[in-house]
Amino acid sequence: MRNTLYRQMVFWIDAHRTWIEVVDDNLYKEHIIVRHDRTDYIVSRTLVLRAFKENGAYAKGTTWTIPEHELDKALAIYRKQDREFSRRIKKAAMYLSSGDTEVIIRLATHGIVRLNLVVPAAHIPEKPYYL
Repeated sequence: MRNTLYRQMVFWIDAHRTWIEVVDDNLYKEHIIVRHDRTDYIVSRTLVLRAFKENGAYAKGTTWTIPEHELDKALAIYRKQDREFSRRIKKAAMYLSSGDTEVIIRLATHGIVRLNLVVPAAHIPEKPYYL
């Protein structure tokens, strides 16, 4: 996964979180990947998320570690599912939305983590400040 895309995902989670926060976005950890005929050990960047308040079945303090290779697989699946997303993301990482981030995390965790990100409404004053 491109670093700019990864950082944009972390930004969306930090900026619009409701019950889950990013604890560490730069943790490198060894992971095991089981293949048909062998087992591989790789060191990859790992996204660490933690529930800072209770949500449904998840208690406060519950932690998830999501390896970057799982995020890569989720990104590939999402690109196949949503052609519009695929076109947007080819342009630049800044076109990644909070909704896209939610889908990628949900796919990477096999439906376990649902971020429930909330984008606050922009406040537009009735009268411009310069009048």
